[in-house]
Amino acid sequence: MLKSATAICMMKNSRWLQQLISGLIVVLMSASLVSCWPESSDAVNANPETDMDKVRVNITIDDAHADQMDQMAEQLKGAGLEIEQTLSTLGIVTGSIEKDKVSALSEITGVEAVEEDRAVGL
Repeated sequence: MLKSATAICMMKNSRWLQQLISGLIVVLMSASLVSCWPESSDAVNANPETDMDKVRVNITIDDAHADQMDQMAEQLKGAGLEIEQTLSTLGIVTGSIEKDKVSALSEITGVEAVEEDRAVGL
């Protein structure tokens, strides 16, 4: 659609029409990005009073324990992690946990790394 609109503008030699269509395309693309971007409150949803001290984390399981993802997930739950996803083929578990319990996750045998999830904005 973009190519055909630009081609029509070029054929008619209307510079203002070409600029108008280009501007509309930029506005529509920007609006679609903004509408699909999650609100910061969606990150750890639910009750803001109880979730204020929680952080989202990504936990990497070492290769020696990668085939024991179910057991690793149970140990992480026991340490206080609320699991959102278990990506078995990648050896990654994502979830949220209270800030003061994050360090306990890295002490679990089989956990290679614990990283806080970071929001990236454009």
